[in-house]
Amino acid sequence: MIRTEHHTLTNIEDDVDVARVTADQGWKQIRIRFFEGQDSGSRNCCMFRASFPPGAAHERHFHPNADEFFYVIRGRAAVGAEDEEHVAAPGTVQFVPAGKVHWLRNLDREEPVEVVGIYVGGRTLEEAGYEYVGEIEQQHMKASANEGEKP
Repeated sequence: MIRTEHHTLTNIEDDVDVARVTADQGWKQIRIRFFEGQDSGSRNCCMFRASFPPGAAHERHFHPNADEFFYVIRGRAAVGAEDEEHVAAPGTVQFVPAGKVHWLRNLDREEPVEVVGIYVGGRTLEEAGYEYVGEIEQQHMKASANEGEKP
């Protein structure tokens, strides 16, 4: 990592440890790295990179103190917010305002989903106010792997 008074430069794969997130808090089989504000020098955001192997999901949750943006790099995901769910293919960006319940699940049986994202309003997951709501239940699963490539 290079950090000067002008900027910070890091390789998130080499310089940032995989976070110890657990299934009982909604992180089902996810490999995620958080580039937190105290490391980046940011006063109000936290970046992350996550990989969702087949069967993985970030269950229903919200963060009252932070908006979230994420960008799908690879794979096909189902992304939900409140009572909606849609397919997110590579190139899709989702914005979720602070306080809205949302989730992501991998729709593919063979390929991982990879995303990068930012919490705006918190330098860490804790500052974002992460709160687990519950599993993604059948009633929430409105998207299918057969939906179109573009949102």
